[in-house]
Amino acid sequence: MPKVFLVFFLISLVLGGMPRVLADPVVDEAMALSRLGATDLALGVLARQPVDYQAQPGRWMAREQARIEILGTSERWEQVVERTQGVPVELPVDFVIWTRTRQAHALIALERGREARDVLRPLIWFGASNATDSWFRAWRRMLAESYSLDGRPEDALIALRRYRLDYGSEAGDAALLEARILLSVGRHEEAVNTLTGVDGHEAGALRILARFRAGALAAEEAVSQAGRAARGQDRDSVAAARYLAVAAVAARSLQDPVQQIPVLESALVAQSRLGSGDDLYRLTAEPLWQSYLRLGERLANERQLLIGDDEAWFALVDSLQARQPLAARGLLAVVALRSPMPQGQAQAHRRLSEQLATIEGLGASLLQALYLGDGPFGAADRVPAPVRHLLAETALGQGDLDTASRLMAGLERAPEGVDPFLWGLRRARTLILGGQEEAGIDGLYQVLSGVRQLEGEAADRFMQVLFDLQSVRRHQDALNLFQVIAPRLTERRRLRELMFWQADSHRALGEHEQAARLYLRSALLGDSTDMWALSARFQAAEALGEAGLVRDARVIYEDLIRRTPEAERRVVLRQRLQQLQLQQ
Repeated sequence: MPKVFLVFFLISLVLGGMPRVLADPVVDEAMALSRLGATDLALGVLARQPVDYQAQPGRWMAREQARIEILGTSERWEQVVERTQGVPVELPVDFVIWTRTRQAHALIALERGREARDVLRPLIWFGASNATDSWFRAWRRMLAESYSLDGRPEDALIALRRYRLDYGSEAGDAALLEARILLSVGRHEEAVNTLTGVDGHEAGALRILARFRAGALAAEEAVSQAGRAARGQDRDSVAAARYLAVAAVAARSLQDPVQQIPVLESALVAQSRLGSGDDLYRLTAEPLWQSYLRLGERLANERQLLIGDDEAWFALVDSLQARQPLAARGLLAVVALRSPMPQGQAQAHRRLSEQLATIEGLGASLLQALYLGDGPFGAADRVPAPVRHLLAETALGQGDLDTASRLMAGLERAPEGVDPFLWGLRRARTLILGGQEEAGIDGLYQVLSGVRQLEGEAADRFMQVLFDLQSVRRHQDALNLFQVIAPRLTERRRLRELMFWQADSHRALGEHEQAARLYLRSALLGDSTDMWALSARFQAAEALGEAGLVRDARVIYEDLIRRTPEAERRVVLRQRLQQLQLQQ
């Protein structure tokens, strides 16, 4: 049974019910850091300043409460369970109740229903006398959800109906949970009745879905109502995504794929806005692919096209693309998925992906959902190469290096019309920054295998990827590649730059003497008074000091003071010289 929506109101309720604890600047700092997104830093602030709960129980509770809350807001549920289990029961009852409630909440988030009930039952039976009514109601709702998570819908429904009987009109949130459970087990008419009188956007989406599945609403009307409701919401809202999902469910019952496709496309793109508990509204890419295929096959039958005669299919696509883009997408989908000719499949995928990418407001997201979502492909290594190129470029544009690197990993050749050298460097850089460093390094050697000389912009671009290697601390690999490209550099300026960057890697590896040698060799290649040479000498002095060669470092600092015209820089150099003298 799919996971039921984790009641969103529970979080605010639990937060609102936190016991009052002592003001603590450490807690204030940690919570402020957490709100800024620095979760690990916030937890570190708390960990570095522990207190004993027996000696300072109030301060200990304040910090533990902050720690649990930070872990919860970052959805580190296992750690929440671990921390809450260790709270001593002899602490004030309101604090113990709060921590046990957070424990139950975390267990539900982890879909461990039975364990959640083990925590909730003592709270319900023995904690009610020490808790507010809002706490007691939250426990009862969580109990119902725990049954649902464990595939016990009847027990969940009994608990929810008792809850609604006790709280009447104030139990609208429980009615939503009950309706979701009823829909998930196919009791659609009961879901319709349960939603009677319940207001709100989610109730509206569930009501349309329940009436459609119960046969009380025709598919065309369900699509119309859900689509109209979606347009009434903010385009990027969860409410709009839910309505669009309901419209898509109903659209699958329509006979004409031309009517289905726009609804399915919009709903599939909106899926990314759904929350972790919105399983009832989850869609896959499969229905959209099937609608494309139905449309394409219908058109092909009308024109008496044969599977395998790819050129005839492409000619029909060319004639329809401008005025009937949906028809073109359908025809291309058939060739892409059904043609026996690999070249025809590849061309169809490329043309289909290029057309999808141009759809206003949907393009890139639709392309990703069709090829990377649940469907015929679903994983980066299964996506056809022509589409992977486009998807990788899209992911790079969005700053999603992880997806881009997974897509690039299996590609060995540049797409048609793209310079292989530049593409190879882009691929290697994406892999390195995306965490697939070994594949990226292999890619750099592959690029170099076809290059005899590096100069101008090509040299700059290659060096940039080596800087990326240094940034991820692969200094030995960078040094190996520096050695390989050195004979290919023809410009004196490039060679002195190369020596400087080699020195940086040696220094990072703790090889300070070798670093100093290379910095000085870089300084000697060119004008000894330009900024590059002065900077290289300065770095050499730093490396010599780190190597313990203080006398040599002092001589270079003194020479730099004489050569440097700017007063501010001379002050810095004198300070470094003074620090060096203290080492003697």
